[in-house]
Parts: sequence; structure tokens; C-alpha cells
Amino acid sequence: MTEPIYSWLYAQQGVDAVKAALGRRMEAEAGCSLLEHVALYQLHHNGGRLQMSELVELLDVSPSGVTRLVERLVKRGWVGREQPADNRRLVIAVLTPEGERMCTGTTARVYRASLAEEFTELLSERDLADLRRIGRKLMEGHDRWDVKRYAPPETSQQ
Repeated sequence: MTEPIYSWLYAQQGVDAVKAALGRRMEAEAGCSLLEHVALYQLHHNGGRLQMSELVELLDVSPSGVTRLVERLVKRGWVGREQPADNRRLVIAVLTPEGERMCTGTTARVYRASLAEEFTELLSERDLADLRRIGRKLMEGHDRWDVKRYAPPETSQQ
């Protein structure tokens, strides 16, 4: 029997290789980083508004990293920041109309084309189904599964 560490290393290195390829394509063709696109997508997917703490969790980036990321997105005009008058410690990132256009237009087009070439085309339908099953099992095992955020739209109503 193969040591379990090889399964982990292959999965980890495989994901890293795909993320690196996606990142290069996003920078070259969409003019933004992969992380910037994912932040825009998460904002779009979650109603256009997220607390900074929610972005920290969703992006798996440190609070200071999310602050710097949001600052870059604000400078580009893709995101705004709001602070409720009754709670100045709370900061909410808000997707702007320009950010919405980027997310659903340019960055989405490049991301989907890159994902198809760098990931989907390399795998069979069975491989993809196995990855969905394994990924969900891992997220559930670590209390990270959230139907609202991870399930395909047609199944998120369940």
C-alpha cells in the first residue's frame, strides 16, 4: 500500500500547479491576479457585499492580506468600503458596478477559459466527479462545507 502522504502531496502539488497556471493566465489576459478575481467572484456570488472577516474565511488569506487586496480593488474602482455608523470596527467590502462588469465579463471569461484548458481538459468526467466528492468530504470533515457558498446553484436550494 502506498503511503497516504503521496496522495496528499500529489493533490496539493496538483492544485498548486493549476493555480499557478491560472494565475499566469489571469495576469496576462485579464489584467488582474487570480486572488483578485476570486474576491470579485465571492462578492458577486454573495450578493455584492461581504464583511472583511468573511473574505478572510472565504479566501483563506490573513486579515492584513485581505486589507491589502481590498485596497487594490478599491484603487481599481471595482470595490468600495462601507462602515456602519453604529459599528466603526466593522468594514464591509461592496462590489461596484465596474467590479460587477469585470467579474461577470472580462475576468470570468478568462478564468473559465483558463480553467477549461489548465484543469478540466486534463481530467475525465469520472475524475471530476471524484474530485467533487472528495473535496466535499474534506470540507465537511473540517466544518467548511457551506451549501450557500460551494454547492452548484441548481443544488443550493436543498
